[in-house]
Amino acid sequence: MQNQHIPVLIFAQSGRFIAQSASQAGYRVWVADCFGDQDTLEIAERWQQLAPVHQLSEKQILDILSTLSQGENCLLICGSGIEQHYSLLNNLPDNITLIGNSVTTIQAIQTPKLFFNLLKQLEISYPDTTFKQPSDNDWLAKSPSGLGGIHIQYLKIAQQSDNHYYQRYVTGSSGSGLFIANGKQSQLLSINQQYLQPCESSAFRLGGITSPWLISEHHQQHLKLAINKITSAIGLYGINSIDFIISEQSQLFILEINPRISASAELLNGCEDLFQHHVNACNGTLPRKSIISDKTPSRLHYFYANHDVYISPKIVWPPACHDIPLGGSTIVKGEPICTLTIQALTSKDLQQCYRALEKELTTNLASD
Repeated sequence: MQNQHIPVLIFAQSGRFIAQSASQAGYRVWVADCFGDQDTLEIAERWQQLAPVHQLSEKQILDILSTLSQGENCLLICGSGIEQHYSLLNNLPDNITLIGNSVTTIQAIQTPKLFFNLLKQLEISYPDTTFKQPSDNDWLAKSPSGLGGIHIQYLKIAQQSDNHYYQRYVTGSSGSGLFIANGKQSQLLSINQQYLQPCESSAFRLGGITSPWLISEHHQQHLKLAINKITSAIGLYGINSIDFIISEQSQLFILEINPRISASAELLNGCEDLFQHHVNACNGTLPRKSIISDKTPSRLHYFYANHDVYISPKIVWPPACHDIPLGGSTIVKGEPICTLTIQALTSKDLQQCYRALEKELTTNLASD
């Protein structure tokens, strides 16, 4: 099956999961990402390390993509990080074909004034949002280009920036909906609960995701309606996700759209053809039936370093670990050491498995 397709070029802050999915679907993969973890290097035919995405210029990224592709025809799949540089997609060389959302679509999502005006026109609920700094502190300051919650700050401690917009702080439970779209229609794939792992620099840093999240039928219909309306209005393609919060008063508010394959896709059990479904949807074809057959409780957890950690080549990594750093490297405090994915029969078992895995991994890192 391998090598039967045109190669896939992946640009992402972390490209491991997309690369694994593409490789599993029979594609050769070339990856430009920031980490070059063991998992990625095992399957990538070509790899190029990126500097932190926010430090790169569009010209630098285009040069990297051209170097990796070597003039050969390939498909470009963008992951996390494209939000900051989406305009470069209008300037791709002729040998690189974009598979995913267009610049126009991403701009409509990543430009807060456009996005929240769209939600207002579509009569989709969202938290009070303003573009002038409020006078009271019951607000959050957000950047439209941030990832993993680190772009969110309480207004009272946020540094002023022309790039910020402001949303009234809503207490409640946060989640995401993973969906697939063909520009006109969409299918909701999973509903996932998000949980935070605050640190000194970010009170809203994402700690992990559990799936499925059983929200009420009313909220499910609300979410599906919002996804369908937005997809039809701006032409979303492929696998995307939508972030939302359910308030303590049981109101569901839409927060943002991630116009790319997001981390929650890794929790779709029993869907080996996920990447091909993404490509097909980007070409206009949705699956004829649900692609999710297994709803076993699953958890994805980012295992952050509480202090600088040296990665010994002798460390034994449990099978649940992914994004494994290279031996001899050092992970600085606050950065993720690896990603953990766990399955169990019940939510209680899931938590017990996670605690046991966390203890094992902490011991292994300390002993080596």
